[in-house]
Amino acid sequence: MASPSKRKKPAMAGKSATLHHRMTAIRRELDGLRAQHGAADLFTATLEELDAARDKIADATDAMLTACEAIQDTAYAIAAKTKERGTKLKLQKISQQTGDIFEACSFQDLTGHRISKISRTVSAVGNTFAGVSKVAGGKSAPRILAKVNRIDGDITLEGPQINGPAISQADIDSLFD
Repeated sequence: MASPSKRKKPAMAGKSATLHHRMTAIRRELDGLRAQHGAADLFTATLEELDAARDKIADATDAMLTACEAIQDTAYAIAAKTKERGTKLKLQKISQQTGDIFEACSFQDLTGHRISKISRTVSAVGNTFAGVSKVAGGKSAPRILAKVNRIDGDITLEGPQINGPAISQADIDSLFD
């Protein structure tokens, strides 16, 4: 009769083979996620896109607020010089409407906070992914597919450019001709 230790060896060998098979599959999956286009990975690219979106929203909001301030200042200046009641009422309406725009621009603060929260989440997922990759035998965090491109017909939609080549407005306009 075989000793208990000899009976367990085939079971342990099977578990070891299963574990080896799973680790090989994990490595293969992680290797499949390595970037094929440049050094940026999906997590870094996503963080850059979120930062750029937050910055563009802030810039657009600032431009709207500046324009509204100028409109209100002009309306106040005209109202101060006119005696005509109808004109004063219209200028008052302009001031009220620009005030409404000021209030509506508070969305920028909310979106900025939400985008920052999403950025922290993406960063945490990226760090966790890097740790899993390293544990699974990767030398470093794998570069994630940069081919998360959106395609519309024959055109790849890459969105606003971040520190890279951009399509000119004239080229964009020619698409509508």
